[in-house]
Amino acid sequence: MVMDPTLPRISVRDLMMQAFLTGWELSDKTVSQDEYLQSSIQVIEMLQVEPENLYAEEGLGLPDGEEVDHLDDWLRADGQWLYYGVEEENFFLIQWYPDEAAAKAKLAQLEELGDGKQYLVDLSLKRENPSSAENFGNSNPVQLRS
Repeated sequence: MVMDPTLPRISVRDLMMQAFLTGWELSDKTVSQDEYLQSSIQVIEMLQVEPENLYAEEGLGLPDGEEVDHLDDWLRADGQWLYYGVEEENFFLIQWYPDEAAAKAKLAQLEELGDGKQYLVDLSLKRENPSSAENFGNSNPVQLRS
């Protein structure tokens, strides 16, 4: 599937960073933002990327110096992304919806299941300290490509 070049796009790396930033914003913030982002990043063992969803398995994480495949792939940045993660099962899924209403309908279904953490990803959030965890994400996620 070829993505329409006129659509705003976001890299897998930046989408994950925005999802983790949103998670931190919704957390009790007892952990620093940077520590939260680092720990979220470090547990990813495997990533499966499709145009409209991102599935990650979590475990012991990657050996030092290794990169998760597909971080530089491009995804759509229009519509609404929804994060759903189940810690006990060591996975998270970030899925694209055409609009906020569709994403909120799915969010309500997931909340009924009650087995994980789910929220709409806020693509406008900025990192407090963009210099640390820099090997993973950046603080300006949405880019228009022509």
